[in-house]
Amino acid sequence: AGARVVKREADLERQLESLETLHEAVSAMKSLSAHHFRETRATLEPERAYREGIDRVARSTGAFLPAGSGAIGLLVLGPELGLCGGYGTHVADMAASAREKLGAGPTFAVGRRGATMLTRRGLHIDRSYPAPTSVRGITEALLELSRAVLGDYIELGLSGFSVVSSRFGGVGNHPPVLTSLLPLDLVPQPGAPGLQYVTAKAANLVAARELLYISIHGLLLDAMASEHSARLLATQAAEEWLADETDHLRRGLSSARREASTQEVVEIAAGARARTNARARAGS
Repeated sequence: AGARVVKREADLERQLESLETLHEAVSAMKSLSAHHFRETRATLEPERAYREGIDRVARSTGAFLPAGSGAIGLLVLGPELGLCGGYGTHVADMAASAREKLGAGPTFAVGRRGATMLTRRGLHIDRSYPAPTSVRGITEALLELSRAVLGDYIELGLSGFSVVSSRFGGVGNHPPVLTSLLPLDLVPQPGAPGLQYVTAKAANLVAARELLYISIHGLLLDAMASEHSARLLATQAAEEWLADETDHLRRGLSSARREASTQEVVEIAAGARARTNARARAGS
C-alpha cells in the first residue's frame, strides 16, 4: 500500500510539472500574439484609408489588366502557427469549396499550417509561402507574393485570380471571405484630369500594380489580425483549462502526500506495536 501511495505521488508530481511547463508555453504564445495583434490592429485603419486612396487614383486613370482565357487562380491566406481554434479550419473549408466551384487552376497557399489543411482536403498546392506574423513581415513577403500572382496571371493567361482569407471585424469576428483580385477593368471617371507627364499605358501599369499590391497587403493584414485574435481567444481558453487542471492536480497531490504521511505514521505505529509485543512475549 505504501509503495502505491508513493508511486501515485510521484506520478502526480510529474503531471503537475508537465502542466506548469505547458502553461508557461501557452502564456508566452498569448503574450506574443497580443503584442502582434495590437500592432496589426493599429495598422488596419490607416491601411484601409490608403487603399481607398489608391483605388480612387486607379479609377481616375482607369486601371486595366484584362482577363485571359485560361483557368482561375486561387490564393489562400491561412494560419502559420497553431493554437488558433477553428480559424484555419473555416478558411480551408471555404478554399476547398471555392476551388471546386472555380474548377482546375493554380492554387497558392500562404501559411504553413493552412497549406497542410488544404492538402488534407485534397487540394494541390502549386506555390506555398510562410505567412507573416508581424507587420514588418507583411512588407517583406508582399513583393514576392505579388510578383508570383501577377506573373502567373499573365504567363498562364488566367481568366481571374481570387483570394480566400478572413476579414477582421473584431476579436472573435473573422469570417472567411472570397475576394476577386484580378482582372482589373476600372472605367475612368468622367472629368478625371488628363495625364501630363506619362503615357496612358504607363499610368495604367503603375495604377494596376499599386492597386494589386495594396489589395494583397490589406488581405494579408486582415488575415494576420484574424489569426492573432483567434489565437488570443484560444490561448485564453487553454490557460483557463490548464489553471483548472493544475489546481485539481495540486489538490490531488496534497491528498496523496497526506495519505503518504498517514501511511508512514501507521507503519511506524505498527512497527512499534510489533516490537512491544515481541518484548512482552520474550519477558513471559
